[in-house]
Amino acid sequence: MDTAELKSNLHKLIVETDDISVLSKIQAYISTLKSKKIDWWDDISNMEKKAIESGLKQLDNGEGVSDEVVNKKVNKLLRK
Repeated sequence: MDTAELKSNLHKLIVETDDISVLSKIQAYISTLKSKKIDWWDDISNMEKKAIESGLKQLDNGEGVSDEVVNKKVNKLLRK
């Protein structure tokens, strides 16, 4: 996937959502990445940190799910 195609895909996803929370997070994330002055970990909620830590513990315990399985589930959920 080249840059133009990736931008097009991102634009489509952004245009298709009206969820202000999602859009705000996308904006904050991109701004953070561009400035590289703020560690994203410091910018997320405690609930999000706990969820990430829980997921890492699950991976450490061999309870992970492959990328392929996750992608299939996501694609199935996104189809209308």
